[in-house]
Amino acid sequence: MQEIKQIPSFLQKLYEILESDQSAIGWNKDGTTFQILDSSLLTEQIMPQYFKHRNYQSFLRQLNMYGFKKLKNKHGKSEFQHSQFRRGLKNNLSKIKRRNQDDIKQSLESLTKEFEQESYLNEHEKLRKQLVELYSNQRSLLDEIRRQMERNINLQRETQVITDRINTVKSYHLNKLDKLIIIIQKLPEDAQISKMALMKEKILRKLELIEAENVCMKEISLEKQDSSMYQEPNLTGVRSPAGYSPKTK
Repeated sequence: MQEIKQIPSFLQKLYEILESDQSAIGWNKDGTTFQILDSSLLTEQIMPQYFKHRNYQSFLRQLNMYGFKKLKNKHGKSEFQHSQFRRGLKNNLSKIKRRNQDDIKQSLESLTKEFEQESYLNEHEKLRKQLVELYSNQRSLLDEIRRQMERNINLQRETQVITDRINTVKSYHLNKLDKLIIIIQKLPEDAQISKMALMKEKILRKLELIEAENVCMKEISLEKQDSSMYQEPNLTGVRSPAGYSPKTK
């Protein structure tokens, strides 16, 4: 019991953390070293609970003062070792003494350089990931622009086909009306009046059907139009029969 009281508070708390159920810091397989697995979790949750602060550099300084050596870890984690700091040998903690000031200063300078280098590498890795993400977003945006351009070209082609069909239908029916009017004009005057009275309603109905068909085809074209670059085709300029207006009854 006397030895436990002589154990420095920092070492005792560090040992308790390693023996507790958490994922921020842990022993290696042999229990001869320990690794810092998640420095953010260590500073935000574990250290305030045991040390009443969140200063990660202060934690590293304490390790340095008690002679812990930082090892090179192949997984990029911070790993520390001390000959008397072993899993299952808590009584050996009383054998760990603080180092003298000169050794502490020299080791602290070395540890500070390693910490700065590690911070630089972490920051560099974050920037690299951000650049990769930006590049990926840029590629996605360019692909979407290409798809929109192809879609617009296809819509323009479809619209042109619809326009050509409308003009063909209008031209066909107007030519028929022109021929009917010429035939009626060649009839005797009395027959013209009678024939005109009969043909008037037919012509009006035919022209109304043409107008309704134009409106319908125009609405179909507009429904397919989903880009601001698309312009409505000009369907005007189709001639009407001589001396006749479809709105006149």
